[in-house]
Amino acid sequence: MFKTGFFKNGFFRNGFFPSSAFSPDTFIIKFKELFDRGQFNYGEVVPQIRDKDIAEAKEEADCVFNEGLIGDEDCAEKALLHLTAHFLQLDSQAADGSGQSAFLQTSRSADGISEAVHLPTWMRNSDFAMYATTHYGQKFLVISKPYIDGGVWSVKGGTRF
Repeated sequence: MFKTGFFKNGFFRNGFFPSSAFSPDTFIIKFKELFDRGQFNYGEVVPQIRDKDIAEAKEEADCVFNEGLIGDEDCAEKALLHLTAHFLQLDSQAADGSGQSAFLQTSRSADGISEAVHLPTWMRNSDFAMYATTHYGQKFLVISKPYIDGGVWSVKGGTRF
C-alpha cells in the first residue's frame, strides 16, 4: 500500500509536489522516458510538445486522478502518466484541429473506404466516455479498471435497532 506522504519514486500523494522536496521536472523526466518512441514531438517551440505543455496536462490529470483507487504505487504512477498523456493528446488535437480519436477497429474496407470501430460498453458509459477518446485515455481506463470495479471486504460487526 501507499507509504505515508510520498510515493517511493518522489511523487507526493494526491499528485502535488512539495517545493522543498521535489520539482515538477521529476514528473516531466519520467513522462519523456515512458513516451520516448515518437508518440510526442518534444521541443522548445510550438507546435512541438514543451515541458510547459506536459506540466499543464499533469495539472489537468491531477484534477481527476484518484490514486487511492489503485493500491499499487507503480500502477498508480503508470496510470497517472497515461492520464497525463491523454490530456496532452487532447490539448494537442485541440490546438491542431484534428481531434481524431482512437477506437478498436472491428472491420475495414479498401475501395469503399469504410471502417467499423467499437468500444466496450463500460468505456462508452457516462463517466468513462471522455477517456475513451484517445489511446492514452483508453490505456488509463484499462490500467484503472480493476480498481474502479472496487473491492469488497467483509468486516465483523452488527447493527442494533
